[in-house]
Amino acid sequence: MLKICGKKISSWQLVLLAGDTAAFVLAVALAFLVNPKLTYHWSYLSGHYIEFLVAWLTYLVVIYIADMYDYQQDFRRWPMIARLIIAATMGTVIIIVFYFFPIEGFIGRYQIAIQSGCFTSILIAWRYLFTSLALPQRLKRQLLIIGAGKAGRRLLEAIRRREGCGLEVIGFIDDDPQKIGTEIDGVPVLGNSSSIYQVVDTYRISLLVVAITHEKSQELIQVLTKICWNGCQVLDMPSFYEYLANKVPIEHISDVWLFLNSLMSNKFYYRRLKRVLDLFLAFFTLILTSPLFLIIALLIRLDSRGPVFYLQERLGQEGNPFKIIKFRSMVEDAEALGAKWAEEDDHRITRVGRVLRKLRLDELPQLLNVIRGDMSIVGPRPEREIFIQEFVKPVPVCRQANLATFATALVINEMKEQVPYYSYRLLVKPGITGWAQVMFSYAASTEDTWEKLKYDLYYIKNMGFLLDLAILLKTVRIVLFGRGR
Repeated sequence: MLKICGKKISSWQLVLLAGDTAAFVLAVALAFLVNPKLTYHWSYLSGHYIEFLVAWLTYLVVIYIADMYDYQQDFRRWPMIARLIIAATMGTVIIIVFYFFPIEGFIGRYQIAIQSGCFTSILIAWRYLFTSLALPQRLKRQLLIIGAGKAGRRLLEAIRRREGCGLEVIGFIDDDPQKIGTEIDGVPVLGNSSSIYQVVDTYRISLLVVAITHEKSQELIQVLTKICWNGCQVLDMPSFYEYLANKVPIEHISDVWLFLNSLMSNKFYYRRLKRVLDLFLAFFTLILTSPLFLIIALLIRLDSRGPVFYLQERLGQEGNPFKIIKFRSMVEDAEALGAKWAEEDDHRITRVGRVLRKLRLDELPQLLNVIRGDMSIVGPRPEREIFIQEFVKPVPVCRQANLATFATALVINEMKEQVPYYSYRLLVKPGITGWAQVMFSYAASTEDTWEKLKYDLYYIKNMGFLLDLAILLKTVRIVLFGRGR
């Protein structure tokens, strides 16, 4: 697992990327050999290298949008082969439409046609070979979970949800004598801290995940240190869960963990360059979609009474209020009876509004908020103050304490936000789209808010240009296939 520009990238994804690049290069070379109209290959390539580079990038972007860099997929199955063919065909169409016709002297028709056919065939063969060779070994690791409590069970669930991840949980280690020898969710508890050496040696464990979120014993720390020095990888549960689920397990972390795991990095250059990119993308998208504004405005006025645009106060970076602007997608005075969560089949949403929400077109006017500096293109969803005040309201955290009479009682340990770490969302500017928006639907309850916050914290912790690019491409996928709410 590598981290590039704040984005965690699996080595298997890099293998797929390298293979796709090699497939494109080989397709270009084969097209040169087959094309009867080309006899001066090197001079032709050197004179059009920018065009070929653009074509290569176009293919990679389209393949990514088609979700073909999910390395856990079996590319030998017909549905996956069909998606590869569609992605390669769409890439070719985009190359022809956006590059061939406007630019005189671009890559010739024969070259594009032959190159496209060769690339599609080689891409399918390469992905088939990748699955055949890599599937038996892909991330195949035997794993031992230290701690058979709630955090350990949560980690086991996350592993089981990732089918094909290649991780095999051999067992748990726990110092509770009542758990040793039992099974938890079908996985045995193999021993206590003193038996870790033996278990690792017996089962040839290559990965240990520490799922103990409270203070660890000195004995356990010493054992894990020696195990790590002997070549066995040791990770903490929140970091490994984050890798598996692409979200932060807020129930099993602390402020110290967040601080030590890169919230302490202010990402100086990224934050300043991001503003420049926000302005560029906002102006460019406004120009590109300006005809849509007129059409959408007309449809809204014909569909229902009320204004075209909808203004609402939201909280931005550091809790500063601002007026967000959107196309109206609900009936006029939709909140006459007070603030209310948006629901799946909300009767307040108009017919046009339902389509706008599905395609995320109701959020286009927020580009003006980006230009004003209230928002960014990518970031956590801007929330209303009434909801934020509810989520950050302090509530007591209790723990059980043994009294002299051996009875137990609940003792207030500390005060925390009702939704822990929710205020961290205000560290950065809110965005039109974001990691939580593309990975999870709208929050329609406090429980949904907990889940969505896990994705928001993942973004704040790992924010960078590559992660922003991934979010933008996933947003394009959602808009194209209408997966929004």
